[in-house]
Amino acid sequence: MKTDENELRAINLTLEAGEHIRSCIRCTYHLQQNSERIPLHGMLAVTSQRIIFYSCTMGTPWVKFINYHHLSLAKLEKDLSDTKGNILLINQGINEIFYYLPNGEHIERFVAVLEQEAGISCVDS
Repeated sequence: MKTDENELRAINLTLEAGEHIRSCIRCTYHLQQNSERIPLHGMLAVTSQRIIFYSCTMGTPWVKFINYHHLSLAKLEKDLSDTKGNILLINQGINEIFYYLPNGEHIERFVAVLEQEAGISCVDS
């Protein structure tokens, strides 16, 4: 089974009744532990109720949930080549940055679905 399938299956197991995945992308999230930043590679999903990031980088599953009503800003930051970039989310006043890992997925579609589900406009830079 491919890594993407494992991650999607794991995210599906966290969904609440009536919740469904609307879009997802591969990305990296840097977990801050003490003075160390640990890069977690995984899947970022927009669902009908919230954002879910799932990673099993360190051998154990790690999940982050972000409720839409806690978001004050979403920003898409892309480099000049349009092949790399990141999604910045302001979650309860804290910057949450997810670094996009391109592999044929379209970050613009992901952001459009995020805007629709979260009811906020994503700033593009």
